[in-house]
Amino acid sequence: MKRTLFSIAILSLLISTAVRADKYMTPEQQKAAEKKYDKLGILHDAAMKSDTSPQFLMVPEDYPEIRDFSVAKEAPTVDFAIIQGMEPFVLPVLHPYHEGGIYGGWGDVSKGPDGCFYYSIGDHRGCGGTAYMFRYDPADKTNTIVIDLKKVVGYGDDVFGDGKFHGDPEVSPDGDMWLLSYFGPAPLEEDFETWHGSWLFHHNVFSGKTECVGIALEGESWPYHAWDWDRNLLFGVGSLNKQVVVYDTNERCMLYGGVPPDGITWFERGVMLDRDTGIIYTTDTIKYADGERLSGRYRGEQRMVSYERRNNRFTRLQSLVPPNKVTGTVTPLRAHTKVKDSEGAFWCCDVSGAMFRFFPAEDRIEQLGMNWGKEGKYLANMCFSPKKRYIYYLPGADTHAHTYGTPVVQYDTKTHKKKVIAFLNDFYLEKYGYCPGGTYGVELDEAGESLFFYMNGQFTTKELGTGYGRPAIFHVHIPESERVE
Repeated sequence: MKRTLFSIAILSLLISTAVRADKYMTPEQQKAAEKKYDKLGILHDAAMKSDTSPQFLMVPEDYPEIRDFSVAKEAPTVDFAIIQGMEPFVLPVLHPYHEGGIYGGWGDVSKGPDGCFYYSIGDHRGCGGTAYMFRYDPADKTNTIVIDLKKVVGYGDDVFGDGKFHGDPEVSPDGDMWLLSYFGPAPLEEDFETWHGSWLFHHNVFSGKTECVGIALEGESWPYHAWDWDRNLLFGVGSLNKQVVVYDTNERCMLYGGVPPDGITWFERGVMLDRDTGIIYTTDTIKYADGERLSGRYRGEQRMVSYERRNNRFTRLQSLVPPNKVTGTVTPLRAHTKVKDSEGAFWCCDVSGAMFRFFPAEDRIEQLGMNWGKEGKYLANMCFSPKKRYIYYLPGADTHAHTYGTPVVQYDTKTHKKKVIAFLNDFYLEKYGYCPGGTYGVELDEAGESLFFYMNGQFTTKELGTGYGRPAIFHVHIPESERVE
């Protein structure tokens, strides 16, 4: 098929960012690897396996980074299982676009008022592509598909479809969830004959009912979104034409759709909602065009910008994301806490892994250190403990976490010290043959006792490394002695 220059540019972007990994496998290679390296025959077993081990507290012998962290004294108990239910279980072809894809998770995790965790796994393919929303119930340790995008919309395997829920699946106290979908590979020119844009969904966790409301904005797809249920406002940022959509979920009408005014380019991986004010923030981010500059992905300063519902007001702020203290690079806002601390600040990471605090009421940024290692690591999500002393996260979202042990990090906001609750990689490789590469979503329970996340990974060996293809879920039960606030 003949691709337009536009489509080629988008495909290049997706390969270099959204699905970058250490390695990919053909279906035959995946089947052979899973047969060979699945040490305990868990590939098709939905039951959660529960483990605790001193090995969780051991720094890997080949650990390559600086050791500016401590390790917990008491090992956690971890529940773990390979995710089941996707069809087909092994995708037929890898990455000749529109013929195959790869299973993975790219969105956040949220905890609903029913006590369950919600997260998405997609197949990242074009024709026949779909994404699943899963519900994990910690009470009985069951994992269930609650949304199958393709079935809800109603298209077939020969039609281009969306392969991801890529944003934040927030659930309101009433059990409502509003979602925007995202493609896997970018649509080709001929795909626009049947694919007119990505979809808007409504789901209720109590009734179990899902509705496809329609196409949110013609010709656009949505890598990130957030929902303010107090103000019935869904905000999504697009990737194809740099547009945003603002939707009133009560009145079911679009409040704004299109490119932001005054040349603002809303960063497509940043939608930070201030639930106190309803104002939404990100960075004004311009990417280098293909071939314009090979040494960097982002151009110029990274200035904070905001959106306010009243009069659809977009504003450039004074605050600038500071350069990475080690590399000197300037990159956009990527990860952030969902709520502010007692001083009114969001804790944030830029794309490079440098940490900072953003005070929206003061339009001020306070620079901090690195989230992990000497130069910082790519991080997609972070969450506060109940009293906001600790922040939990897993650095290395892009499946590279295994190269430094796949640490589960507890960051102390009072001392600015990092503590590893568990190194996951070596234990799961040695016992199960499974290598957890990284995650884009984590969620702590209300009591701060456990952390739930999915993992992108593979059955493999330490020498071969890992990538996308066989996602799993982990539920880390943090010992009480390690989380005193």
